[in-house]
Formats: sequence, C-alpha cells, structure tokens
Amino acid sequence: MSGEFLLTKPDYSTHVLSCVEPEYKEYIPVMQLRRMSKIVRRGVVAAKTAMQNAGIEKPDALSIGTAYGCLQDTESFLGKMIEQEEQMLTPTAFIQSTHNTVGGQIALLAGCNGHNLTYVHRGHSFEHAMINAALYLGEHPGENILVGGIDELTENSIKALQIAGLITKEHLATDDVINGSNDATVGGEGAAFFSVTQQPLSGRYIRIRALDIFKEYDEAAALQKVKRFADNHKDIEIDLFLSGRNGDKKYLQFYNSVRTEIYPLVADAQFKFCCGEYPVAGSFALAMLFECLEQKGCVPEFMELAHPTGEIKNVVLVNNFGSYYSCWLLELAV
Repeated sequence: MSGEFLLTKPDYSTHVLSCVEPEYKEYIPVMQLRRMSKIVRRGVVAAKTAMQNAGIEKPDALSIGTAYGCLQDTESFLGKMIEQEEQMLTPTAFIQSTHNTVGGQIALLAGCNGHNLTYVHRGHSFEHAMINAALYLGEHPGENILVGGIDELTENSIKALQIAGLITKEHLATDDVINGSNDATVGGEGAAFFSVTQQPLSGRYIRIRALDIFKEYDEAAALQKVKRFADNHKDIEIDLFLSGRNGDKKYLQFYNSVRTEIYPLVADAQFKFCCGEYPVAGSFALAMLFECLEQKGCVPEFMELAHPTGEIKNVVLVNNFGSYYSCWLLELAV
C-alpha cells in the first residue's frame, strides 16, 4: 500500500481506474522483471508485501482468485496465432497466458512447493480462494496460506466490457460513482494478498467470522438472502455496513434496501469509487479494512454515507459483481 492510501478522497474524471504501479525494482531482480507481464509483477509485489507484513519468508500454501487471468499475455498469444497462422508458436507465450501464472511465479520466488490453486470463478473467484484456504487450514491447522485476488484490464478488455454495458463509455467523476445514478460504472483492476492462518495472533488482524456466497439474478431474492445472512448473525453488534455499490443505477436500489431494511442504524460506507469495478474487488475491500486498522480502526470520513462512527470492530461487507453476490462478517482486532 502507498503511504498516502486512503488519506484523501480520490479525484478523477475517467472510465477506468488503473493500478498505481510501485517501483518494481525494489522487490524483483531486474533480470526476472524483464520477463514478467504487469499482472505477474503486481501479484509478486502484493504477495511479497503481504508476507513481509505477516513476518513470514515462505507461505505453506497458495490460494488465488482471478476472473480474467493474464489478459495481456493471452491477447499476445492469440494475436501471434493469427499472425503466424498457427505455425511455429513458442510455448513460452502460452505458458505465460494461463490463469495460474501468477501463483506459479510467486511459488518459484518464495520457494513454496506446497498446495497451490488458482480459482477462476468469475465474480466469486476471490471468495472461492478464501473458502479453499479455510478448507486447507482445517486439515493443516498449524500452517499459513497466502490468499490473493488479482485481475487486470487491457485496451481490448475495456472495449469488450463497454459493449457488455459493465464499464461506462463516458467519463465519470468521483461523486458520480458515489451517488450511483449511471447506466454503467468505472472499470477497475487490482492485486491484493493476505497471509491467512488459524493460529492465535497478536496485534492488528482481521478475523473472518462468516462468508456466504450466492448467484442471483433477481434483486428481491438477493435481498432476502442477505437478510437470512444477517439473521444468522443477529447476536453480533455490527459497527459498519460496507457496500459494494459501484455507481451503476441497476444495483442502487438493492444496496439502499440492504441499508434501510437490514442495517438502518449502522454506519454505512462504500469502497468501489476508490478502486473501480472488477470481479475480485472484494479483495480490495479487505485490504482497505487492513489500512483502517492502521488508522486505529476508523474509516475515513469521505467513505461514509450515513451514521458516521469512530472506531469499528464488527463489519458486514456485502458485495456483488453482476449476479455474483457475497456477504462477509469480519472482526477487526486493533
């Protein structure tokens, strides 16, 4: 994370929010860096940062979620297939285009020879990676697993998402996304990794108390499933409702209903105006909450929509990417 992350409200007028690139040479040897695409570089740096923050040199296992995979390398490989009429293609281009390339590179650099899976489940890719981590730790309770969510945008994928009506063709300002009255939203990309364990921790950490996922095309049915999730954990006092509203008016009523019917007296905040919309944006939300821990458990004022609060402990995160919904119950330990 940048030292200025979440200190000020983003100010933009755009149709996509791209990653802020770090100084990769500080993390990756130059000779290795030259052979890595952007998404691999981002994944490696995010993974190394997570391991440094957790004080580990090598994870016992890896679990990664991505919906789009290595788009830039995939486009390059397919382009060469057409140009060379499917003749004399180098295997390297294909190897670098696969969805698990990022996980493989992280494992090689970290010396991790253990469990290593990449989940490609559209809007539930990161959530399935986290569920896999829980299952793995259930069988290996003394170990730690590195869990990540990563996706990238390219010029061609942006055009495709615009045709599909997911990304706006017009430039939207920050407040346009926050207010949620647009026909589409700004696109996004990102890489976020976390060291996950079942072992008791000291200091600052986030405990995942519950995670529920479902696919639903009907807004009313989706709302009922969120209500069921809330009822299952009604004994826990919620301090913050963090929503995945993204500025697209198709989902505005759903999130308004969650706030007014399920969490009417709870502080309300959103995060996608900071990162844009992409399938594994839930990983950004968790990274944002980690940053809040550094600020003594408080959410920046510019992210709150209603009932501002001070220090927070229990957070409900409700997010969606199209028809893919997820509900998280998180406990922040400051």
